[in-house]
Order: sequence, then C-alpha cells, then structure tokens
Amino acid sequence: MKMKKIVTLVAGALLATSLFAQQAKQPEIEAKEELKAPVSEEMASIQTAFQLAEYGYKNGSASSLLCAAEILAQVPKQEMKTKATQDESGAKESQSEKKQYTAEQLLADGKKLAGKDKTLLAYAKTVEKLVKAGTRGAFGGPKYDFSYVYGKSRASYYNVGFVAGRYAEVDIYSTDGADLDLYIYDSNWNLIDKDTSYSSNAWCSFVPRWDGNFHIVVVNNSRYCSWFELYTN
Repeated sequence: MKMKKIVTLVAGALLATSLFAQQAKQPEIEAKEELKAPVSEEMASIQTAFQLAEYGYKNGSASSLLCAAEILAQVPKQEMKTKATQDESGAKESQSEKKQYTAEQLLADGKKLAGKDKTLLAYAKTVEKLVKAGTRGAFGGPKYDFSYVYGKSRASYYNVGFVAGRYAEVDIYSTDGADLDLYIYDSNWNLIDKDTSYSSNAWCSFVPRWDGNFHIVVVNNSRYCSWFELYTN
C-alpha cells in the first residue's frame, strides 16, 4: 500500500498551526486561526508513524508497528549535523529504556509480536523489502536527530540554518510519553513560534524572511529524563 493511502486510512488529515516569522526586533506572535495550515506530507507521515508506533507498543499490536515501519521506510531522511546541548541541571533518572522509532526497530519488534500469524508475517516480508530499499537509497528529505532531555529541563539546538522564503517545520516526538514543549527562536533569541500543548508531540512552522540561523529548544515538563525524535526540513 502506498504511503499516501496509509496516511489517509490510518490518520486522516493531520492539521497543525502554521506561523510566519517576524523580523528580529518584533514581538512574539501567537498562533491565529486564520493562519493555520496542514502539516506537510512528509511531516504528517512521520507523525502518523510515531502515533502508530506508540499505539503498537502500548497495546502489543504487530500490525501497528509494521505499518509504522512501512511509512518510515518510505520517507527519505538525513541525519542532522547540529546536535542537542543538554541543560545538566535537570533530573537524570529515566522511567523507561532507551527506545528509538526507526523503521528497522519497528519491523523487528513487529515481527516478534506477529508470532506465527501467517498474514502478519507475509506483511512483514513486504515491509522488510521496503526498509532495505530505503536504507540503500535514502537521500535528502527531512533532517532528524535522536536525543534526550533531562526531567524538568531543556535541550537546545543552536544555530540551525533555514532558507529565506522557504516553509520551515520542526517536529518532536517523545518515545516514552513525556510532555514536551517546543520553542523556535531567531538568532537574537526572539520567539518565532512555540507549541506548549499537553502532549508527547510538538510541531512548529514558520517562513524565514532571510537566510539565517535559528535556535530550537525542547522543554521536558515531566520529572524524568525523556528520549525524543526531532525532525526538521
């Protein structure tokens, strides 16, 4: 099944806030209803895959994990050069083991949960071909990083470059269910966009008015260290 069909059937249309960046000395902008726009197809696919993965692990659903693996296998991506800088003052204790939502890991765990179910194992073989093909030929696509943020603390990505006039998105997803907030600042630390919803997922978007560096800050509202995936275009 093609990615577009999977996203449509499983998640439907995922909508989120789209904001435009303001000049450096202008005040913070709150999201307005008339500015809301759909998440891009690639980010929507990633969000859908992570929601399926979370459901699959919580409910022991092999089909959900395999479907998540299938979606991620068809989204080209590249590793971010910029890495997170952790605020060391936060709580370092973790309530869960380190877990990353990769197509390879989701496929492996989905196969384990499938047991001897012939239908699921046949589906797993199809997904495995996509995963191998994606691994060999991956190029371009969103940039991603897998990192952590200490409890009641923050992790910061400094000087992440974005291009003027090009729609920019940043998406984070806690792999252990922590409530994470996301903030985007320009090079002068003026707030450009934020997502402070009570959720393990946060998404921001903006359109830079000039080529330049921006700062991405992930805030962990839980008391424990949390692992998270970050994607940006």
